[in-house]
Amino acid sequence: MLTELAVALVLAPSGGVTDDVAVTAARDASLTVTERVTTRGPAVHRIPLRVPATEAQDRVYAVDNVRITGGHVETGADGVVATFDGGPATLTYTVDGAVDGSGQLRWQVTGGWDADLARVTAAFTPPVPGMSTADCFAGSPGSARQCTFSEIGDQGVVRVEQDGLARGDRIDLAVRLPAGALPANARFVPVSTVAAAFVFGPVTAVGLGVLVVLLLLGALAVWWLRRRDRTATATTAVPPAYAAIVTEDRLDLSGTALDLAARGHLHFAETDGADWLITRAEGDAPRDFERTVLAAFNVSRLSEVRALDPAALRARLRADAVREGWLSRLPGRARLSGFGLIVLGVVAMAVLTFTVGYALLGVAVVVAGLALVAIAPWLPRRTARGRALAAPPRPDDEALAAALDGVLALSERRRALEPDGVFA
Repeated sequence: MLTELAVALVLAPSGGVTDDVAVTAARDASLTVTERVTTRGPAVHRIPLRVPATEAQDRVYAVDNVRITGGHVETGADGVVATFDGGPATLTYTVDGAVDGSGQLRWQVTGGWDADLARVTAAFTPPVPGMSTADCFAGSPGSARQCTFSEIGDQGVVRVEQDGLARGDRIDLAVRLPAGALPANARFVPVSTVAAAFVFGPVTAVGLGVLVVLLLLGALAVWWLRRRDRTATATTAVPPAYAAIVTEDRLDLSGTALDLAARGHLHFAETDGADWLITRAEGDAPRDFERTVLAAFNVSRLSEVRALDPAALRARLRADAVREGWLSRLPGRARLSGFGLIVLGVVAMAVLTFTVGYALLGVAVVVAGLALVAIAPWLPRRTARGRALAAPPRPDDEALAAALDGVLALSERRRALEPDGVFA
């Protein structure tokens, strides 16, 4: 015991640590690691279980069966922390996740010390001889500086030596094994940062590819629907207001009033001046929009008609046309669906960013929503019944039509100047 301690003190100069590591691979791809450590005083050795693999991914290892002599150890989700009391000590554990799909075995044989290491030696023993290459990297995590010495010896045993290792640095051993020599057990997870969540990868490539296909199909569908809408044959006659809103998206007050007069609801008589006298009568059952117009004409003279809100009239007219099956709800529904997709995409981006990554899939959903909102106004409003409607006929009484149009124009100007006024 005294001889071993004396040798340890010689190998570990003041402030230094020595570490002799033996790594043995089993046929199930697990590693058994034994570290024989010598320190002159307390020292801490941290073994990380999650290390960077690429800009977008981390590599996750699992460590089990941890035992220590000459100190104490704590294990957690982030890694293993071994604290040595001073003098000779031994740390033993098993590792899972060291072999990737290409057959490369990689493990950080030592590192994460809170003190400088004077000397490190390591030996890796494969389950069967026949490895092709072995690389040893020393220095800060991620550096590619070669170790002081490394070679492949008899029976494929890899031997490594490193003269001095600064605190916090590591020694990383990468061994290329023959294909199929060990089963792959490496596990990779996305880097848990906002930037990494937006890294372009295979999954996001598939998602964006689907988005492009959907956008192209959507554009083709809009083109076909608009072409069909233009080539429709309009023959069916309906009240002028509905024909105007369906075929021309126009509010036709004069045509509506003249049609109501023809159906017995209104009677217009021209006076000596520029005004018109109005009388009411009972006719057939009017529609909702037509009842609104009749209420506005419940006066004795055309010049007294003031309670007109063109926007409200247009909304009631469209609602009637939708109920009659002349106009479709598709544009409005597409617009609402687009806004829904935008909200869903924003939520998906937030969730994916802070969980599994692939936040670009959320961006794709947002783009799809924006595209749907953008194309909604281009979707044809007319249904199959609406495409059969003919444009409204030209009014017979052009003087009265001009006077009615003047009432609507005056109402629009007043509505613009007095949005909170008496117009309802």
